[in-house]
Amino acid sequence: MARLLKEPWYKAFVECVLPHTEAPKMYLFWSALSVLSGVLKNEAYIKEGTYTLYPNQYIVLTGPPGIGKGTAINTAWRLVKNNGHSIANILTDEITGPKLLEVIAGGWAATPKLINGQAIIATKEHTCTIIASELQSLLDSGEGMLVRFIKLWDQNEYEYRTKNQGSNLIKEMCVNVIGCTVPDYVRGMGGAYTSAVSGGFTARCIFVFEDKKSKELPDAIPLESDPKSKDLYDKLRNDLLHIAANVKGEYTKTDEARIIFSNFYPATTPFADDSDAMLNFKARMKVHIWKIAMLMSAARRDKMVIEGQDVRDAIYLVLSVKRQLDKVFRGAGSSDIAEVTAKVQSLMDRVGMVTKTELITALHRHMDPGTLDRVLYVLETIGYCTLRKINGKVYYIVVPKKVAGIGNNTKSANIP
Repeated sequence: MARLLKEPWYKAFVECVLPHTEAPKMYLFWSALSVLSGVLKNEAYIKEGTYTLYPNQYIVLTGPPGIGKGTAINTAWRLVKNNGHSIANILTDEITGPKLLEVIAGGWAATPKLINGQAIIATKEHTCTIIASELQSLLDSGEGMLVRFIKLWDQNEYEYRTKNQGSNLIKEMCVNVIGCTVPDYVRGMGGAYTSAVSGGFTARCIFVFEDKKSKELPDAIPLESDPKSKDLYDKLRNDLLHIAANVKGEYTKTDEARIIFSNFYPATTPFADDSDAMLNFKARMKVHIWKIAMLMSAARRDKMVIEGQDVRDAIYLVLSVKRQLDKVFRGAGSSDIAEVTAKVQSLMDRVGMVTKTELITALHRHMDPGTLDRVLYVLETIGYCTLRKINGKVYYIVVPKKVAGIGNNTKSANIP
């Protein structure tokens, strides 16, 4: 079968679904990327230095309850389930930590591979996507889960021990995760914030932060009732089967792709005032960019080549995640005002400028005026906000942060 879509798969998915849901656009977009990751499994890869990179992702949709995290994931992964699980192996967060490795080790029936014109039937494959509608349930389901998931992201071989069977080795493994959570859990990681950040789990995740719905739809039109959306949905399903069957093998990089990334690479250098979460994320931005670049290429073409635009798109997306990272981890830390500082920043982000009276009116249930004074002193000192007198009133105004990029052509029309 040939591809039917005239635009990248992820863009067509957002265009198809967005009119019929209140879920934020970026939730839909990253859910679509998780589907591409899941169907590519470990059959697409890049050789990078001494290791091999696969396009697997740990994507965490982060935001308050009821804004569409689960809707975005379920709508995207329904395309896989409707096509049959053979194009992607799915686990849910109902599985416990110890059972997770047992299931992956047992594997799934592999699809036949065409070698020299002959269909070769493989025995088992050990790739899967874990759909964690409640990330907390997954990470709290067994001892040492954070360390386990760090290894599952990095390695294609994993050795583990069982109580009765001794040591087991899983080979040719590739684990993809798409999950949902609220900011409060991310900041604490179930009481394991320090190990989650310094150990590197959070740096391996793509945190997609939204705090409101894309729109209000009191009477949403069902997707299947709209002829245009239904036609696009059918094409999405067709092209997903095509991608699963045809995008296989080693990716190469064009000279343009290499130059674009080389020019950008200095922007991953840490700053002295970076938070722990930011420092760790910057250390893995290179890997995130190449992983996402594979998805950008697969969404557009069968040719196993990463072109300049794929890298531009990947850089733009990683910078978008980086820009939101400190918002996700606000309130984390040992300071006695960390949590209330996060509440003040969240409110100030929404309104841009605010008086002290307006702040204490909105937040008096969480802090007294003395605590607010401490918070505002810290925020002004670190350059988050500045004071300005307007019409006799003193306002605290958020100072925009500059984000490193690669010039005016960073964003593509293909990114929603």
